[in-house]
Amino acid sequence: MVDQITVDTAAVVVLAEGTSTSEISNKRGHLFEKFIAKLLATQGYSDPHPENLNPTSEGIELDVRARNIVTGEQLICECKAYSSNVRVPPLMTFIGKFSLAQAKDKQTKGLFIALPRLTPEAKEQAELAEATFPGFRYLGSYEICELLQAADVLPRWEDGPEIRSDPTVVITEHGVVLAACELDSDTRGGSRWVTWARNKDVPLPIVRLIEKNLSKGLPVVRAGHEAGAVPIHVPSLPKIVEVQGSTSDFEYQLPAAPEFFIGRKTLAQSLLEKMKGRLTAGSVVINAKSGWGKSSLVLHLQKEVEKVGGVGMVFDSRTAERSDFVAAAMERTIRKAVEREVIELPSQTAFSSLQSIVETLKRATWASPARPIFLAFDQFENVFRNTDLTREFRDLTYLIREISAPLTISFSWKTDVVAWTEGYPFGLRNDIRDASSVFDLDPFGPREIEALLRRLEKSLGSKLNRELRQRLREYNSQGLPWLFKKFGAHIIAEVARGIKQDDLAKQALNARGLFESDLARLNPSEQSLLRTIAQAAPVVLSDLDYDATTSTVLDSLLHQRLVVQVGHTIDVYWDTFRDYLNNGSVAIEDSYVVRYAPLGAGRLLRVVVAEGGSISVPDAATRLDTTPTVIFNYSRELRQFGVLTSESNRVTLEADLMNSSDKEEAIRARVSQALRRHKMYKLAADMIAREGTVSIHQFASTLSGEFRAVSAKSDSWVTYARSFCQWMEYAGLVRLLSNGMERPSENDSEPLGRLLSGSVPVRVRSPFPNANPGPALQLLMHLFDPTGHARPSRNGFATGVRDLTTLGLVETDDGERITLSDSTVFSHGAIEPKRLRAIVERQRGISEAFAALEANPGLSPLSLGIAHRDTLGAEWAESTTLSAGKYIRAWARACGISTQLRSTT
Repeated sequence: MVDQITVDTAAVVVLAEGTSTSEISNKRGHLFEKFIAKLLATQGYSDPHPENLNPTSEGIELDVRARNIVTGEQLICECKAYSSNVRVPPLMTFIGKFSLAQAKDKQTKGLFIALPRLTPEAKEQAELAEATFPGFRYLGSYEICELLQAADVLPRWEDGPEIRSDPTVVITEHGVVLAACELDSDTRGGSRWVTWARNKDVPLPIVRLIEKNLSKGLPVVRAGHEAGAVPIHVPSLPKIVEVQGSTSDFEYQLPAAPEFFIGRKTLAQSLLEKMKGRLTAGSVVINAKSGWGKSSLVLHLQKEVEKVGGVGMVFDSRTAERSDFVAAAMERTIRKAVEREVIELPSQTAFSSLQSIVETLKRATWASPARPIFLAFDQFENVFRNTDLTREFRDLTYLIREISAPLTISFSWKTDVVAWTEGYPFGLRNDIRDASSVFDLDPFGPREIEALLRRLEKSLGSKLNRELRQRLREYNSQGLPWLFKKFGAHIIAEVARGIKQDDLAKQALNARGLFESDLARLNPSEQSLLRTIAQAAPVVLSDLDYDATTSTVLDSLLHQRLVVQVGHTIDVYWDTFRDYLNNGSVAIEDSYVVRYAPLGAGRLLRVVVAEGGSISVPDAATRLDTTPTVIFNYSRELRQFGVLTSESNRVTLEADLMNSSDKEEAIRARVSQALRRHKMYKLAADMIAREGTVSIHQFASTLSGEFRAVSAKSDSWVTYARSFCQWMEYAGLVRLLSNGMERPSENDSEPLGRLLSGSVPVRVRSPFPNANPGPALQLLMHLFDPTGHARPSRNGFATGVRDLTTLGLVETDDGERITLSDSTVFSHGAIEPKRLRAIVERQRGISEAFAALEANPGLSPLSLGIAHRDTLGAEWAESTTLSAGKYIRAWARACGISTQLRSTT
């Protein structure tokens, strides 16, 4: 039985010498061809004719036709000699080819050779094919070795080392021999390689080939010759580092430790149940963008697995440099499982290679009931830099599926990795993913953000300022736990040094600002070393020009947590920060909600400029006849755009804008620059590219889905969408139409609008009317005859300005004064209803509504509102629809149209 296990797991390798890769590959192919010819000869076939020979990085593929010496029957044969077991697809392709050939000639035989052997799934298909198709046969390493030994080609396995692993059939131009790794009896790791041949010594050239291609630095000896060659190079042991979690809620440089883990309940439970219920080992891939919490999730899963008596290990893949990293990580996990009495190792235990470790697990005794083992490889995108290392991980995902136990291997890599080279192993990456269950991690939603907000309040020891709380929700609608924690740490530190939350709320919260703050506190030496590390991260310590000065600077960066040490490598604390250091860009888009249109901001800016660039909030409120709260709202977007500075109780224009020779265009350029970095603009640009013209309601619907952490009514999202569109038009990024927005035309000569003189064009607005006509008509009469007619109340004045601006009856001059722009509406000192009607009916849908009222003076407000909504193609709530109908009836009466008493429905 031991011999059968040994032979069944044997690998077949073809080794050749040459001066170039292509020469070696060519020699290997022809050697394998001769080997198969010798094998077929032992079965009575002669004159083998190769149809396809394809040496690849995965092994060798060979298609052969031959005829039986006695019967003359034709044989078609395919040989797959790979580094890992052969899967179902190539087998099924051959079965299809064979069935077609047998349909033409029933005497045709089919032989499929899979080395080392077929996967369990493929073997099931092979056995089914043998029972279904007469003349079909499959051979694996066990059957091949039996045939070769029966033909006196191979020596006996018993002649090799007693404690061994990785049995290998070595094919060379100097002959065919056997080789195996002899194990240390205590550690069960490899101590040396032994090779032997049938009835003769192994030629020295074969020893050199094994030493160069198989032994991985271990000495190689010929059986019976104990004084073997010394190894050329003995590599150091791979550095295995476990991922560490944070020590607090807002330690953003590390993933959240399980005690600080938030959310992901459904996904975490699904993964845990999968791991606990496994009957066969397998792998999972956890995909998400950078900063979405993959590392935190696997640390949480590790803790949950250990709660049920299992073993969990989370390794940082940034220290993986060689293919033996995989075996070393597996060995550490297995030894921990033995300590926890999760498994008991078999007598044939071996840790010399990945294959031997898998065989060890297949023969191990698992506790009853079986408890799960979870092994996670985090930061896995770093593995893709090394093709051989990636291939070893790929082989791991294939091999473990032969283990009948609850073992789960997890891979976490970013889906937004950039700067892939031509050598990037896409095929191997896809193999890993295809062999695994894939779980996509969603960004944080409103509940998770709310939980973090509450923890922030707990850390501060006080409630968050309402505006600051809202700003945090808006900016973290991108669902990045790491980004929220960085903002949280910033707020905690600022409050600790005496900054008020009100002042923090006025600052422009963005990742770029925080990164700039990180750099501002560094001296030139620290900045220089930080950028050096960022350019090569993760960088091995020995690759730095390391001296006493470098050591001191590095210690400072580590203490400030701007860099982190992972084994013998150094990396910056986050890849988004690394990108910022290398190219000045921040991949995180700005995502604050733009609530207010340019009109109010323009009024405030004109006052600020008139006062020389700065004015107190109370004075600004007095000048504009409003409240400090309104001034704050007007200035909110301007601070976010970088137009105004963040000062307590003052409104101040940025100095470079104030000193510009063309302040308007300087402000426009600043706004345009800010909007291009904004999430809203990217969404708008993508929608316009797809659809050409995008309605405000379409845009509003998209925004509400993207800003998942912001709670707002549907009507509010329409207002926000409209405001943002007006800012985009001011910046020259879109062109507004009465029914939405589109890409601006190069030949568009329409003015973009100005903040510092007059109002911004309002082509996209809420449908007219938005209020009863009383305030607008009172303001109109006041402007016509200030002494004879009183000015409306403050609220009435704002409503009147809005409606009269919409109708084009008033405008704002350079001195922020409201003036009449069309006096033809007056006749003999009064408003002429017919003239007013002509002006009002310019608004979309109003002429149709007025005509409907003239036809049915008793038309109800709701019916009228529904008809008007449908004419506009709008999406309104019932309350909005009812209000619109009421306002239209009121304006109709002001325009001389008679109405009758009506019901309210």
